[in-house]
Amino acid sequence: MGRLSGKRDVMHKTMFVSLVAVTLAAAAQAGEPAATRPAREGPLNPKLMALPDNTWLRLQPEGMAKARTYSGACMGGGLLWHFGGAHRSYKGNDVQLYDPRANRWIQATPPEWPKVGSNDWKALIGGGGMTASLSPTGRPYTEHTYQQVCWQPGRRRFFVVLLSSGTWEFDPARRQWLHLVNRLKDRSAQPGGSWAQNHVLYEPAFEAPVLTVGSGGAAAMHRFDHAKRQWTRLGPTPAELKWNEFYSTYVPDWDCHLLSTARKGWFKFHVPTRKLTPVQAPDALKAAQSLSYDADSQVVIALASRKLGEYRQTVTPWALDVKTLRWTELRPAGSAPAGQTTGQWATLWYDGDHNVHLLVNFVRRERKELFDGGVTETWAYRYKRAGQEGRKVEEVKKSGR
Repeated sequence: MGRLSGKRDVMHKTMFVSLVAVTLAAAAQAGEPAATRPAREGPLNPKLMALPDNTWLRLQPEGMAKARTYSGACMGGGLLWHFGGAHRSYKGNDVQLYDPRANRWIQATPPEWPKVGSNDWKALIGGGGMTASLSPTGRPYTEHTYQQVCWQPGRRRFFVVLLSSGTWEFDPARRQWLHLVNRLKDRSAQPGGSWAQNHVLYEPAFEAPVLTVGSGGAAAMHRFDHAKRQWTRLGPTPAELKWNEFYSTYVPDWDCHLLSTARKGWFKFHVPTRKLTPVQAPDALKAAQSLSYDADSQVVIALASRKLGEYRQTVTPWALDVKTLRWTELRPAGSAPAGQTTGQWATLWYDGDHNVHLLVNFVRRERKELFDGGVTETWAYRYKRAGQEGRKVEEVKKSGR
């Protein structure tokens, strides 16, 4: 948002943003799309297509992702979703979409935040964003998201579970939010839990999103029923996932998700039966948080963190052959992403159109800046150029990952 001179400027800017958002919402209710479809039908990005094997590329997109700590990303429909923040990072509730074809960040919705000094404002800046109301335009305020977002291939929408306001969809074509379950009105309508120990994934066997709650007495797995707009309990959360933070990617070769957990290691996760099967992983990948399935090479790429100092780290990619279950450490030539929290919170996602993995890199926090939150970068990594025997892009879209 840029630097603001004082509280009065903040309040004036908030009022202006809210008026703009109200206008957009009114247009949407009148049957007009809130914005045009993202321009991604054009040619593929030549820089991404030319990226050599086992190489990182720091992209120079038009625009920049906001610095949203404790918040992940999600790939779907050819776009990389970015939303979240609160605490000591970005405070706006705008959705950002990275279009790799155009190499630009799209601000899909205008930003709003609670009135400065209000209880919602205090909840947002002092913690993960447990606000008690919606924005003036009926949208959610920002909060931590970890990995609480998934792409629904059939519905062509992002599915979002927020601890404060409830269950949502976001339509990237119309750039609109749809409130499916309002937890502010009925807290029992959506399972509870905590930001770090809630996890959302798309399960192809169900053709539906699944929420796993890992904390407290609420620990259970739930499937979302779009026809009824309600959650259905599947059964208890597996013991290994209770009081655990974990991240996942879907591996169609297994009909399972691969999980990296903070406390118990790595697992294959067969969601319909809630069965976990241990997968051996090197010590370097303990508690890895960013992993994505490369459908063209049939490997999972996971990022191992390595400290560069007290407040700085970088990442090393590892490849898991999903047929042999063998891990290989990859050592890309040249520069690699580095920053305060590089590789955390589900920020690596596979772009099947370009056969690369995209990474949102949090470089540093700007403590004097309440609204921008800090500095980010956008990176791409290619494991191996797709060959004739490579998997079809449609498999990635079918899996939702």
